[in-house]
Amino acid sequence: MGFPFFGNPMPRQAKPKPRPITESVTIREISLLDLPPIFALGERLFPADKWPALYRTWDEYELAVHFASDSETCLVAEMDGQVVGFALGTLLEKRMSSWTYGYLLWLGVDPDVARKGVAARLFERMTDLFIKLGARMIMVDTDAENEPALAFFRSQGFGQETPHLFLSRNLTHDPDYLRHRRAPRASPTRRKPATPSRPNYAPGRDDDD
Repeated sequence: MGFPFFGNPMPRQAKPKPRPITESVTIREISLLDLPPIFALGERLFPADKWPALYRTWDEYELAVHFASDSETCLVAEMDGQVVGFALGTLLEKRMSSWTYGYLLWLGVDPDVARKGVAARLFERMTDLFIKLGARMIMVDTDAENEPALAFFRSQGFGQETPHLFLSRNLTHDPDYLRHRRAPRASPTRRKPATPSRPNYAPGRDDDD
């Protein structure tokens, strides 16, 4: 039960508005020390039970390849010394064509800072990089059912959507696979990195300013 108040209340001092989270986030180029926390964040964002295509193509080798070949277009979002987001891109140049394309391969934001403008900051910086490097168009791809990702990219001006199917085939019952499993083991040959045509945005991690 509240106490009755008589007379004019004393004026309250306005509380300072909390600083927007994006002001405390630094967007910078990736470094070697960023690889473990980026990989760990991707593991959290791309679980096998929800997004198997993402899970299958996200691994340490995938990340290391991008760092080695495209570090200039690989970015991290850092807050209080912690990686809270990442964007991995590459340039595609076509022979006999004047067009250069920027391809945003992966974009992920820590759920603890989702919908705080972090993805928008990453994308804005990536766009600036692509423009400076001569790109005339940016391409992305994502799961057709990933509505948060679609909403984010549409809000950034993307359009001309083209359906794309990601197919898989289980080889464990293939006769050649079974013969190979029975044969003496040789030193494994490391596979090539996955092609970039795949869903690439952390599902459910849409980011509104």
